Formats: sequence, C-alpha cells, structure tokens
Amino acid sequence: MTSEVVVMNRFGVALASDSAATVYVGGRVKFYHADKLFMLSHFHPVGVMVYNNSSLLGVPWETILKMFRAQLADKCFDTLEEYGTELIKYLNGNTALFPEAVQQQYYCHLVETLFKGIKDGVDNAWIERGSSTAWSRDDEDAASEYKSVQANVIQESLKEWRQKQDVSADCFGLEVGAELAGMASGKISDLVAKYFPSADGADVVALNELARLVVTKQEILTESLSGLVIAGYGKAQHFPVMQEYTLGEIFKSRLKYKLERTEAITSKRPSFIRPFAQSEMVDTFLNGVSPAFEYEAYKEIYEVVMASAEQIIDGIPRMSKKAKQAYLDKVVPPSGEAVLAAVRRLRDLRKRKHLKPVLQSIEFLPKNELAHVASSLVNLSSFQKRMSISEDETVGGPIDVAVISKGDGFVWIDRKHYFKRELNRHFFGHGKPTPDQNRNGAADDE
Repeated sequence: MTSEVVVMNRFGVALASDSAATVYVGGRVKFYHADKLFMLSHFHPVGVMVYNNSSLLGVPWETILKMFRAQLADKCFDTLEEYGTELIKYLNGNTALFPEAVQQQYYCHLVETLFKGIKDGVDNAWIERGSSTAWSRDDEDAASEYKSVQANVIQESLKEWRQKQDVSADCFGLEVGAELAGMASGKISDLVAKYFPSADGADVVALNELARLVVTKQEILTESLSGLVIAGYGKAQHFPVMQEYTLGEIFKSRLKYKLERTEAITSKRPSFIRPFAQSEMVDTFLNGVSPAFEYEAYKEIYEVVMASAEQIIDGIPRMSKKAKQAYLDKVVPPSGEAVLAAVRRLRDLRKRKHLKPVLQSIEFLPKNELAHVASSLVNLSSFQKRMSISEDETVGGPIDVAVISKGDGFVWIDRKHYFKRELNRHFFGHGKPTPDQNRNGAADDE
C-alpha cells in the first residue's frame, strides 16, 4: 500500500510519497521499495504520484509515465487539467503497450476476481448460519440449503451492481461489456463452474450479467484500481492545481477512468492539504480525531438516544401498546434530528478548532516548509504502521519529496536512487535538458 500527501499554497505544491510496496507471492505478502513520485514533464512544472496498483495491465506505471514524458517532450498546455487529458489520450488505443490479447487476458482475470469475491460472500453467509463449509455434497438437505444461500448472495450482488452508476461516456459505450463477455464466454463458463459448481438457471444468467457490469459500471474493483495524482501548473496558471484520477483497466483499447476531483489554489482558497491511499493518521492529525473512532462515537450516540426513547416510553405504566407506539412515532423522528444536528455542530467545531488553524498555517509557508509538512505527514503514517501490532507495515521506506513552483519548476527535495550517484555521472544530464535549456531545473531527473 501507500501513503501520499499533497500540500499546496500560493507559493507552490509539495508532493510526498513513501516507498513501501506489497506483492502477494504464493499466498504470502512480500514488501519491497518502489518509486511512486515522478516528473511528468522535463520542461514544465508538472508532477505525478501513483498509488494502489504499481502497473496497468502488467506494464509498470514508471515505464508508462516515462514513455509518455518522452513523447510529450517540450509540449505544454495552458492548464494543468490538460496534462491529465493528454495522458489518457496516450493510453487509449496504445496497442503497443497493451496488446488486445493482453487486454482480454486481464478482463478474464478481473471477472475471476469478481467471482471469487462473490464466492467468499457465499461462504461467509453460509458460516454465519452456523453451518460448516465442509458439508458433504451427498447430503441433499445441506446441498439444497447451500444452493439457496448461494442464490441469495449472487442475486444480491447483481442487484447492487445494477444500481451502480454507469461508466462515463468519455470512456466507452455500454456495449463494450457485452462484446467482451461474448468473446470470453467460454472462459466465463469455466469460471462459473470453478467457483459456483451448483449454480444453474437464473444464477448462471446473473453471473454472466455481472461479467458485463464489472466493465460498464463506474465502480472499479480495488484489485484493478490505480490512483494518479497530477499536480503543478499550466502555462496560463499562476497558482497550483491538483487532479486525482482513479483508473481501472483497458477494455477494447479504451481506458476505464474517473476524474475524482480537481483542487486549485485561488485568491479565495489560499491553502490545501490532502492525503491519498492510507490516510487514517493524516486525517487524524488534521481533524483532531480518528475517522474510525468518530464514526463509531456518532453511531453509538445515535443508538443510545434511540434506545433511551424506546425504554422510557415502554416503561410508562398503564399505557396500551398502541398508545406507546403512537408516542414513539412522535418522539423518534425529532430525537434522530436532534442527534444529527449535534453531529453537525461537533463536525463544525472540529473544523474550526483543528483543520482551519492547520490550513491557516500552511497558507504562509515557504516552499521548503511545504516540503517538510508533506514529508512529516507521510512519516506519521509510517510511524503508526510500525507501532501497530495488528497491522502490516504497508507504509514505510525512504520518502520521496518534491516541490513544484511557477518560477523554479519541479525540484527534488528528497529522492532515493537504486544506484550510487558518483558511479553514474553519465546518467545525470546526459541526453536530457540542461539547466540552461530548462529553467525548471529538471536535469537531475531520470
């Protein structure tokens, strides 16, 4: 996993990323260091960070971004947003990087991931009934009961996926899912038989529809999701801008993606800070309370208030059940509204007392302090993972930090190399823009 942070004010934008990466090998988790922060242009003030998946259809994001950067050369755009659009254009139709056979292979893998998740849901539902997964298929009653549980989970999954929002028309048409499912019908049938051997009729039809919906719905499975954070300046922009994209896979040579947000520094919004991927500790620092604890606290308060109202009314002597229910119908709605109003006040207090002072401080920080804040917040997430007994150290390793400003461009503050600088002097500046050619100081980037 990953911890990344963007911190912006009128002076520039700081990007910080840890190096920890995980991979599953033979059912075991392996940790290693990876690059997640890159220059997006050698000539212009734009950077990019990657989180979640380190590759797209098996091609490392590092390779993709550096090939895109080479193709981009000295081309510039008036706005930061256009760099993201250009990157998506580069990925679409790029059969040299993503051959059609590979696209089909990863589509089948995506369907298998979906089916496996549903199968796990079936097994969990079966166990929750007090049953054992080790039942014999010769036991007709158990087999029939398991099939009923399986049907319920499959149909519920189909209902949930049908309700999800359709993929953006900018990606591809809804017919793409049907085309892919038709081309892979044999493989899908094999997967149905592998994970749901007792499925038939409506369940098989539902699973085939799910194989289409996993493409045409905006939802992106975590296993195939890549996050991209692009930040910097367009030629016509004097304050920094940040965009976050979530990307799926490539289907029929078209990228499945969603623009999650665009954040910009303006005269009315002088500072901004946002964590990505594993953000619990950063959110805790910014808000003064753990998001998970805050949710549980509000939930507990709501349940206590609702239960208290019922207990008080139920304890009134010599009152009929009908009269008690009438009182409940009058008391419960305003009690719920009162709790929600209190929650809103507490959240407003949290913002005024914790988040607002931090943002006010960031507003005036010089570029080197922006970098320090971003790096410290990533370090905070790393420290929390290290001190947690119940969690893997999925954040850690050297922290890469860069600052991008309008005048100085992309500047590395901290950066790891997999080789010794003194042994590879030919690498720095060779075949790349020199400081004289590039006012943004990009000569030392690989």
